Amino acid sequence: MTNALFDAGLVKEQIDGLVVQVGSPRGADYDTISATLGIDAGFCAQTWGHGRFAATVIAHAAMAIASGMATRVACVMGMKNSDLGRIGEANNPFYHEQFRENGGPHGEEGHLGMASPVAGAAMAFDLYCQRYGYDRELLAAIPMTFRANAGRDPEAVMRDPMTIDDYRGARPIVDPLRLLDCSPVGDGAICLIVSKAIAADHRAVVINGAQGIRAGRDTFIFGPVGLGMSQQSTRRMTLTEARTQIVYAQAGISPDDVDLLGLYDSFSPLPLYALEDFGFCGAGEALGWVQDDRIGLHGELPVNTNGGQLSHAQMNGWGQIRELVTQLRGEGGTRQVAGCRRAMWATPAGDALILERG
Repeated sequence: MTNALFDAGLVKEQIDGLVVQVGSPRGADYDTISATLGIDAGFCAQTWGHGRFAATVIAHAAMAIASGMATRVACVMGMKNSDLGRIGEANNPFYHEQFRENGGPHGEEGHLGMASPVAGAAMAFDLYCQRYGYDRELLAAIPMTFRANAGRDPEAVMRDPMTIDDYRGARPIVDPLRLLDCSPVGDGAICLIVSKAIAADHRAVVINGAQGIRAGRDTFIFGPVGLGMSQQSTRRMTLTEARTQIVYAQAGISPDDVDLLGLYDSFSPLPLYALEDFGFCGAGEALGWVQDDRIGLHGELPVNTNGGQLSHAQMNGWGQIRELVTQLRGEGGTRQVAGCRRAMWATPAGDALILERG
């Protein structure tokens, strides 16, 4: 947080709000963070200990400011994954969740042998390929593109080049997903400070649109709307429906106006579903759409320029959001996207942010 305060030109006494993502046992809870850092916060909140809540934390901070409950909110994500063991093993603190009556949070069903999140992701991708007639080998475009981006980011965990032979030779985890389709463990922390807009600050980044995570019978965390997983229907959104979501209406833009995308990618197929659900291409088109370096650093629509969770590290999406801020400030160095003025964060869970240069 010290670096974030310095970056914002603030001291900790000016922070009156705190929203924490993760918490124990992977990280510290909001009350511990507040006491440890000496923050006297009148507004505090904390999300569940899983991924995918980065945009939710930031949206809660913005809503607290808009409602007058706070003026400057520190959004903090800090976690240590490396000593928890593998999800699905008996010694993991989240082991019990796969045996919940309605299944685990990622579609786990322990009594069926689906003991970890990758099982749900694999089933959804298998269904996607069957439904739209794709060769699963096309998926290589995503991890290979993100690995190339990570090579330009000194903070990325996985920076060595990845060849198609590396990808195809990686051991299977849950068919059709392989090891290189899964994000590596990450230990780290990120702090973003949200406040009212500051006039004439060229380094400020403005939140111009937001929408939250969706939930209901037609959703599946690791699949697009209407894929047919679990209780889902098989009705996919039309391109028009995808392009009229709340986040676009708030920002007054369309997908065509986005210069850079940050997409949640704990597993390789997940960016495909966000691309479709948010109208960058039609339902069932994304796996073909991402080929030929279309989402590369110099492609039509750069995605996850820091390497994403697949190569930067599994940081619940916070690494990508920080990267969007870095790019909008023009501070991306050798991976800087030329003329980047508007960026978007999105996940298959339905949450999204539109960020613009101040």
